[in-house]
Amino acid sequence: MTEPGMHRDRGAHRAERRGLSRTLLIWLALGVVAVLLLLAAIFLIPRGDNDASGDPTDGGSPTASGASGETSGGGDEPVVVAGSETDAKTWSAVLQDPAVELGAPGEDTGTRELISRALGEVQVGQADRSVTEQALKRRARSEGDAAPVQDAAQRLQQIAEDPAPSSPAPADPSAPAYAAGAEHPSTTVVTRGEWQDYRAQHADTSLVASTPGSRPVSEAPTADDAALTHALEQWQHLAEPFHALVAIDISGSMGTTALPDGSTRMDLTKAAAATAVGLFPEHDALGLWTFERHLDGDKDYRSVTPVRELSAPVRGGTQRDQLSRDAQSLTFSPDGYTGLYDTTLAAYRQVLHDDAPDHLRTVIVLSDGMNHDPGSIALDELLSTLKAEQDTENPVRIITVGVSKDADATVLQQIAEATGGSSHVARTPQDIQKVFVDALTGA
Repeated sequence: MTEPGMHRDRGAHRAERRGLSRTLLIWLALGVVAVLLLLAAIFLIPRGDNDASGDPTDGGSPTASGASGETSGGGDEPVVVAGSETDAKTWSAVLQDPAVELGAPGEDTGTRELISRALGEVQVGQADRSVTEQALKRRARSEGDAAPVQDAAQRLQQIAEDPAPSSPAPADPSAPAYAAGAEHPSTTVVTRGEWQDYRAQHADTSLVASTPGSRPVSEAPTADDAALTHALEQWQHLAEPFHALVAIDISGSMGTTALPDGSTRMDLTKAAAATAVGLFPEHDALGLWTFERHLDGDKDYRSVTPVRELSAPVRGGTQRDQLSRDAQSLTFSPDGYTGLYDTTLAAYRQVLHDDAPDHLRTVIVLSDGMNHDPGSIALDELLSTLKAEQDTENPVRIITVGVSKDADATVLQQIAEATGGSSHVARTPQDIQKVFVDALTGA
């Protein structure tokens, strides 16, 4: 038999357990409510800009493809910051705009993400491949100019001091207006996180962040890993200082009339050279030769301007000034013939022996004809010599530019390929400037 006191103890114990169960249920319910409120705060409450019109830079997915192909936080998504919203419709157009200042993509996330989206647009057919790639190459070539590449905070502060609206990108990216530094930077691209940090410290800023076409960043396609890695490697390569010797054919055929207004091939080449000189940053070194058969005694070539950094002082000005003057003073020799092979080898050897460590050593040969020098080195011997004498540690690459359909395109290509260079041909007079500029800038 059970004692009466035991019944009472068990009843009290059951009551105590029921009380504890009710308490646990209450706490569990409160915990569920707290979790729901937290989820609502994360997914439903807008983040970033809260103006009535909405901010496309804060919309879309909380993740975006990073440079490595892995997802990154929404704070890494790029935004365009200026005194007014961008007029660009694509990220490729932002990349082409000379008034948009960028950072070094190897270190700057916003610039890298911009490049990824511009290339992504190319891959899905939303942007022109050639124009986008040329813009990338010109961007890389202008990196490391006299003014160092600035980080995101410095770029934001710079445009805050001069927030003029960005000018639209030129229709022709090879036009002179595209020259590095031709436009005062009034726009930049940074990550959303960098923009929000800046705005938190400058609540009274008049700058605004926007995206091309006012579309959420998450809607923009991103490049695959292979395309982005290739672009970043190419950028790093092209950002190295240039050490280039330009050799221009001045034989009689360069006096051929090229346009109805009487402009000759030489006239067009001079204009192209003047434009190209303006495209190089200050840290690059350029020099100029001219050539025809027996131009200087037995030599087919003559040094007009020795290779120097463009910022180097020369005759009361700079090397850039001197090159511009020398390019404008070029004239063709009415009875001259083309001494192509000997000139190419001599220019190659000159640059091989130039002391230019950590530079892209290059020879640019421009000609509108074929070799007319019976006493010169033979083509086969020229090609084998170029390969045999190459410096594998710091190579010299030859870039050839053929002016008009009269140029020996096959030979020019063989010469370039023997050194790992590239060959370009301007088949119409209208192409001369664009082809020459593309060749000089690595586009």
